[in-house]
Amino acid sequence: MSRPVLKVGNYTPEEIKALFRDDEKYTIGIRLYAVYQVAKGQPSRKLEDLYNTSFKQITNWVHRFEKEGVAGLKDKPGRGRTARLSQEQRE
Repeated sequence: MSRPVLKVGNYTPEEIKALFRDDEKYTIGIRLYAVYQVAKGQPSRKLEDLYNTSFKQITNWVHRFEKEGVAGLKDKPGRGRTARLSQEQRE
């Protein structure tokens, strides 16, 4: 007799993932834990699937953490194209 599989009923996986993106604390916590695992000897290539990102991104987190501490794990403002519309025009 097998055990029943644990399931989350009130949220979809996409909704849960969105919670990580909405709250900076979760994002930093996840990145910090990835850095911790690398410090414990886990290769970044093995952590790719767990964190759903590339090994290069995990490597970048480790380097930024070493250089800037926890502040280095925060998202930087984008360098993309600036908006042509002003804030008033967008509203």
